[in-house]
Amino acid sequence: MIKQQLIHSKTWEERYRLIIHAGKNLTQPTEQQLTQMHFISGCEAKVWFQIFEKNDRTFEFTAFSESRIINGLLWILLQEINGKTASQLKSFDFKTYFSELSIAQRLSSTRLNGLKQIEALLHQL
Repeated sequence: MIKQQLIHSKTWEERYRLIIHAGKNLTQPTEQQLTQMHFISGCEAKVWFQIFEKNDRTFEFTAFSESRIINGLLWILLQEINGKTASQLKSFDFKTYFSELSIAQRLSSTRLNGLKQIEALLHQL
């Protein structure tokens, strides 16, 4: 649903509001949970990411950032990658995905750096 809303948004301001609103779907982890998550460096905001392999050989992910916009981007990303197999995740291209949503061209290089680090983690599965 969020994917279609972003694709059909007419302006960046509308997309920005959708992204910020989407970020509210992520719950803030406890300090203990954060210590168990992988810290993503290279992003302008602190980002944590965790990978869980399920019995059916698919993966589930949790993520969190101190930034509202990054939380929105993470939540949107999680909607696309949760439940995928390792081979599906290895072929997933973040930049193409965010370009399809008309978001990539507005992301700063430091925001993209954090997402690229997550992409590298997925490609290692």
